[in-house]
Amino acid sequence: MKQLNLNNISEKVIYLIFWIFVFTFPVLLSPSTNGIDWNRASHELIRIIPFFLVFLINNFVLFSFFNNKRYLKYFLFTFTTIFIFSILSSFDYLAYVFLNISQPARSPIKIDTLWILNNLFYNFIFSLLVIGLNNAIKITFSWLEEKKNYEQLKKENLKNQLSILQHQISPHFFMNTLNNIHALMDYDKEIAKNSLVTLSKLMRVLLYENDNYTLQMEIDFLKDYIDLMKIRVTENVEIKFEYPEKIPHINFPTLLLISFVENSFKHGIKAIGKSFIYINFLYENEFLNVKILNSKNSTSKNNISPVNIGMNNSKKRLDLIYQDNYIFKVIETETTYEVNLKIPIHENKLLSN
Repeated sequence: MKQLNLNNISEKVIYLIFWIFVFTFPVLLSPSTNGIDWNRASHELIRIIPFFLVFLINNFVLFSFFNNKRYLKYFLFTFTTIFIFSILSSFDYLAYVFLNISQPARSPIKIDTLWILNNLFYNFIFSLLVIGLNNAIKITFSWLEEKKNYEQLKKENLKNQLSILQHQISPHFFMNTLNNIHALMDYDKEIAKNSLVTLSKLMRVLLYENDNYTLQMEIDFLKDYIDLMKIRVTENVEIKFEYPEKIPHINFPTLLLISFVENSFKHGIKAIGKSFIYINFLYENEFLNVKILNSKNSTSKNNISPVNIGMNNSKKRLDLIYQDNYIFKVIETETTYEVNLKIPIHENKLLSN
C-alpha cells in the first residue's frame, strides 16, 4: 500500500512540475521595458488552457477506459475530445473579447477552409502530444506497480511453498524420533526422560525460531538430533560430526539439512556388522560444503518411506531458495551412500563455537 501511494504521489508531482513549467514559460518569454508584458503572456496562457483541459479530461476520465481495456470507447471519446478542443482553441480570439483583453497585433485573419484546417491540424497534433505524454507516464507507473505486485506475489508464493515443504519435513522427523524414545522407555526410563527434554529443545526451535534461524542453530539442532540417535545404536556404529570451530553468523533455512542426516541414520545402520555415519561441514569462500557419508544396510534399496519424502522436499527447498546457485550430488555404491551439498552463504560475523 505504501509503495502504491508513493507511485501515485510521484505521478502527481511529475504532472505538477510539468504544468508549472508550461504555464510559467510564456511569462518568462514575455519581457518588456517595464518588466513583463502581461498582455502578451495572457494570450499565450489562453492558448495553453485548451490543452490543459484535454489533459485533465484524459487523466481523470478517459484513461479509465484504456486501463479497463475498453479501447474502442477510449479512442472514440479521446478523438471526440481532441476534435472539440481543437476547434475551440482555433477561436481563441473570442476569449480575448470575453476576458476584455486586447487582441495581439497580427495580420488580419482570413477565415477560410485552409485557415480552419491548418489550425485544426496543429491543435490536433499538440493535443495528441499532451495525451501521449500523459498516457506514457500513467502506463509507466502502472507497469511499475504491476511489477512490484508481481515481485511481491512471487515472494509470497515462495514463502508459502517453503512453509509447506518445511511442515512436510518436520512431522516425519518428530514421528520417527518419538518412536525412538518410545523404544527407550522399555529398558531405561531415565534416558527416555532426558531424550524427551532434548526433543522439546528441537520442537522449540521449530516453533519459535523460524524468523531468526541461523547456521549455528542448525548445527546445534543436528547435534541434539545425533545425540538422540546415538542412544539407540550399538558400539558397532561409528558416528562423526565435524564442523568448523568458527561458524558464520548468518540466517539459514530452518531444518534444511535434517532430512539428509535422518536419511543417513535410516539407511546407514546395519543390523549386523560395522556401520558408520560421517557428517562433515566445511566453510570456505562463502560456501558451505556439506558431506554426509554412510554405510548401507540391506533394506536401503528401493525403500520408500517418510524419510525419502523428506529428502525430496529438502531438494525442492534447495531449488526454491538457491535456484541454480547450489550443487547437490549423490554418490552411491554397493556399500556406501554419500550426499554432497554446496550452498552459498554470506558471512556477516564469525562466532566462536
